[in-house]
Amino acid sequence: MTTAKPEVRRDSEQWTPYPHLPPEPKDMEQMPPIDDLTEKLRSILTPGDQYPYHPTILIGGQIPIYYGAANPVTNQTPYVIPDCLIALNVDSAAIRRRVGYDPIQNGKPPDLVIEVASRTTHRNDTGHKRDVYRQLGVPEYWRFDPTGGSFYGQAIIGEGLVNGEYAQFPVIEYPDGSAGSTSAVLNLNFRWREWRFRIHNPATGEEYEGNGAEIARFREQAERASEQNARLNDELTRLQAENRRLRGGEPPA
Repeated sequence: MTTAKPEVRRDSEQWTPYPHLPPEPKDMEQMPPIDDLTEKLRSILTPGDQYPYHPTILIGGQIPIYYGAANPVTNQTPYVIPDCLIALNVDSAAIRRRVGYDPIQNGKPPDLVIEVASRTTHRNDTGHKRDVYRQLGVPEYWRFDPTGGSFYGQAIIGEGLVNGEYAQFPVIEYPDGSAGSTSAVLNLNFRWREWRFRIHNPATGEEYEGNGAEIARFREQAERASEQNARLNDELTRLQAENRRLRGGEPPA
């Protein structure tokens, strides 16, 4: 489903900046796929000299989406922070300077939002955040699961807004062993194969690849995150055993 793209609101230059917010906490396993995905989308949608910041295409994470009326006590406007949002035909520089996306002042919601699953965030992604994106009228909502489906039940879930409700795009199995769906907004095919998110040209089937340095960095980050998680799990197991010993008088291992 596509939406009409209004003219860029140049009066956005006069918008009052939002207060700076602390970055939304991320699990370590989220960051490599989020970074890899965001950089790949920038290289596809905003190639050439305008990379990475295009004047009318906003691609980025940690950009709050503000909605609703401000709390009369705290004067804080409610917001959600997606892992990645894409908005077409907007004044991207003004939005970054304002440190926030307001669908009313931009004349539209983001065109597409992506969340990446983790142990601590997946329930919010499928609950509260999904409700907010639906109510704001975000045309497409995508959820990517780095585990291949442990949190969302599927590696990739794409949904399009139909009559005010999200309907899931069909998931297609491809000959290369990947599975995924196609974004109507971006005309890109999102797939999952060999523990990585892939982006393909839906007309030719060709995969868009980042440069070798990006791929190497992604793998290095993923390996570091895996090693760190293993160390944390070992330490947690040790502390739990020690706690049981102290509370129950069990002898040390």
